[in-house]
Amino acid sequence: MTLEVVEELGGADICVDVGTGSCIIAEKLATKCRETVATDIDIEACKTCNWTIDVVCSDVGRAVRRADVAVFNMPYLPPEEPIDVSIHDAGVVSRFLRWISITRPRAVIATFSSLGRADFILEALRAQCVIVKVAKLHLFFETIYSVIAKC
Repeated sequence: MTLEVVEELGGADICVDVGTGSCIIAEKLATKCRETVATDIDIEACKTCNWTIDVVCSDVGRAVRRADVAVFNMPYLPPEEPIDVSIHDAGVVSRFLRWISITRPRAVIATFSSLGRADFILEALRAQCVIVKVAKLHLFFETIYSVIAKC
């Protein structure tokens, strides 16, 4: 879903893929943005990006001070032991929301699950930005949201 929403992006100057994981989103952003930066806290995830993508091993883009577009495919489960930061929210969602309040990107694309704190995320995005699109995909026991917000 995130890739489909990113496809709708027009051109942008600096795009940041927060929590890049396999770098698929960053590679798609690179076709739409003058400069793309991928961030991830996991050193192994940082190594997956090809050499054409700038990669910063950092927690929630803390090393990135400016972005026109920020994309985050958020971890979707509440914390439980053992924590896997790729699927369990161990405070990363709140840190991302604080980060966008500081960097003030022009647009935010966020993908998250109803199993996480979907109401909290939507409310926090609405407090900082104008939500222009909400795409939903219902799967068995959850709904996946992809949101585009203009800030």
